[in-house]
Amino acid sequence: MTTLLVAVATVVVVLVARLLARLTRQPEVVFEIALCLAFGGLLLPYVEWGGLPWAGPPDLGLLGQAGHLGVALFLVGTAHGMRAGLDRRLMRAVTCLSVGSAVVPLATGGLVAWWLIDSGDPALRGGAPAGAFTLMVAVALTVTAVPVLAGILRDRRMEHTEEGRLALLSASGIDVVTWVLLAIALGTAHSGGPAAALVVLVAGAGAALLLRRLVPHSLAGRFPRAVPVVVGAIAWAAATATGRFGLTEVFGAVLVGLSLPAEEGPGPWARVAELLGRIGRTMLPVLFVSTGAAMALAPGSTFSWQAAVAITVVAIAAKVGGSYAGARVGGRSPASGMRIAVLMNTRGLTEIVILQAGYSAGLLPAGLYLAFLLMALFTTGLSGVLLNVADRYVPIAKGGLMEANITPAARW
Repeated sequence: MTTLLVAVATVVVVLVARLLARLTRQPEVVFEIALCLAFGGLLLPYVEWGGLPWAGPPDLGLLGQAGHLGVALFLVGTAHGMRAGLDRRLMRAVTCLSVGSAVVPLATGGLVAWWLIDSGDPALRGGAPAGAFTLMVAVALTVTAVPVLAGILRDRRMEHTEEGRLALLSASGIDVVTWVLLAIALGTAHSGGPAAALVVLVAGAGAALLLRRLVPHSLAGRFPRAVPVVVGAIAWAAATATGRFGLTEVFGAVLVGLSLPAEEGPGPWARVAELLGRIGRTMLPVLFVSTGAAMALAPGSTFSWQAAVAITVVAIAAKVGGSYAGARVGGRSPASGMRIAVLMNTRGLTEIVILQAGYSAGLLPAGLYLAFLLMALFTTGLSGVLLNVADRYVPIAKGGLMEANITPAARW
């Protein structure tokens, strides 16, 4: 019964977050995560639930499991939507942009990790092996969130422009690289080592490609109600399996999303993936509530505003600077390069899921996890603001479909 009360309270918190998002024209995820963490960390551990005759301590384990299921379902939709065909005319520009948007943040992340290790602060350094910790920090600075980016492009009617296409294709490629690097980081910290993690990842990728060819395309259309249930159950089983191999649940769910048959345009399989993604997205706030409570109850949990500010400034500079340089080398104009760089600085839920994986695996201590989390929320909210600035003060690129009245940034 207490778990039901916490779930109802979480729904109220989410509704308040969405109301604030509409009033401030910010992405819903910014307020959802902030308020759910605050509810879980500041209120939930200290409420006297036992004051009621039928109540007991909240079951954070059950809440956490529901949140992890939400992650698995959300990633099925995200992974299936990442596969976009590459326009050969844009191949050089996509390559240059991807290199600039990935290499500079990765290198900067290595320097940040070295600074954190050299500081000797256990609240920021934690106890993970140096190699795994360095790679985790580097990945955390490199992510571009494909779902958030796609939503922003759709809201601003940029999805069919070259700028939007370039950003989305590059972000999709970078996401693949960051998932692999995250697997190596988790494997390095796990007893099996990186080799075992890569074996599991390669075997899973091979199975996903095989299933993608073997699963009948007509299956989702013939059984529109049963297929989402079956795919969701498989995603949860695959997530649990990869979690036991030290890769956390994210990889099993991503592989299931990639294994769904590809389609030209929106089809029945795309609708299945989209449905599971929406369900998972709805369940994610529960994970943030349980995470906030777990961090508040953990011994020695501290937070450094200085580290949060430093990480945020460095993350923006590295991502925007590297993306702008890559876009310029790829032949884009200064105005186009600036817009693309701002788009590539979008992080959102993809970044937060990766941070959650690192925190759950012990690679990120609570203080550093919160610092990176604030960076992810700030950059997500900043994307729309910077695009508005670019639209006002930088001439619109030729062929860009921009309007004076622009809707707020994406909900994801």
